[in-house]
Amino acid sequence: MPVANGELIRAINQFNILNTIRIHGAISRIEIAEITGQSRASVTNITAKLIQENLIIEKEAVGTSARGRRRILLILNSDAAYVVGVKVSAFRISCAVTDLQAGIKSSIIVPVRTSERSEKYLADLIEDIIRHSVEDARLRMDRISGIGIGIPGFVDTRSGICYWTPLFKKGNYGLKDIVQKRLNIKTYVENDSNTITLAHQWFGEGKGIDNFIVVTIEDGVGMGIVSNGQIYRGSRGIAAEFGHVVVDPDGRPCRCGKKGCIEAYVSNFSILKAATAAIKEGEWKFTTDHGLKMDDVWSAAEKGETALVNIFKKAGNILGEGLSGLIQILNPDKIIISGEGVRAGDYLFGPMQETIQAHSNKELYDTTQIVIQKWLDTDWARGAASLVLQELYKSPLNKIKPAI
Repeated sequence: MPVANGELIRAINQFNILNTIRIHGAISRIEIAEITGQSRASVTNITAKLIQENLIIEKEAVGTSARGRRRILLILNSDAAYVVGVKVSAFRISCAVTDLQAGIKSSIIVPVRTSERSEKYLADLIEDIIRHSVEDARLRMDRISGIGIGIPGFVDTRSGICYWTPLFKKGNYGLKDIVQKRLNIKTYVENDSNTITLAHQWFGEGKGIDNFIVVTIEDGVGMGIVSNGQIYRGSRGIAAEFGHVVVDPDGRPCRCGKKGCIEAYVSNFSILKAATAAIKEGEWKFTTDHGLKMDDVWSAAEKGETALVNIFKKAGNILGEGLSGLIQILNPDKIIISGEGVRAGDYLFGPMQETIQAHSNKELYDTTQIVIQKWLDTDWARGAASLVLQELYKSPLNKIKPAI
């Protein structure tokens, strides 16, 4: 019978303890032993090592224990590691430096029309933005443990290659290798919706939930799926392209090349296009010196402009049809809707809710919580940073290749 790998077992035990502390925020050694099933002596030894390595710190709880002793809790040392998250969008690049618990140390958003720039130009810009953000956080580059980049499109997480993105005309981009080589820091690239999903799983609305869905609405419509505690990526790592599910084969053209995709009706880009068409057709009277923007569209909808209310209603119905199908297939505990598009409010999500309820079995609908997340400009970059944090926290078991 083969002898167990003692070093691996110790690494797994250490991971389980560190992850337990991460999940619970502040916890005693006795509680850790109860949750992990490890002996109190083992927990004491491992946490002593983690304290020595500056990964966790002790914190005195308010009040005392039943025996009158001071109750000591363990928490993660947020400053034990720092990571950088970068989000590449159609009209901007955002960057955030975060600590070990995704607390933002610095952030920046740079307007740029990415589709009009070469990959080399974007790599130059990303490098400059990262260096500026790290300096702004009063850190040195050698304190950064990793860089995460979120990008819309079909991204193979394992290779870091983007096979298709609405940002550029051609696919097969190697942005990961360029940035990693320039900064000499481990770099990861992921579909942007998956990075937001990771952030929710680790620190947000999905924390402690094994089955949930995140739908992002911005220039495009994306999705991340967590099934049994793991992000579902499919055979090539490019699953969950919810925005490119066809709902009307003869419908509006989509940027992916097909017709009638959900994204062609629901995304900010498509809403803006429909609003522009309403002006040209005389359905909405609007003049501006700066060109039509989403802020104008949201503002007019809030004032009850009929043409825009109808545009959002149609988008909400289509979004609801798509989500009702996901509820029927995946039976998630929660659906989290995120992205700048949440600013549409009830004009989009009212019709969405009605359609979901109408098209879903009651037993499935009643057990699915739908959350519209309050959106912050730093959320995309924070999500990309969570991509690196996932790697730092990853269990030793995830890093082992199977023997057969």
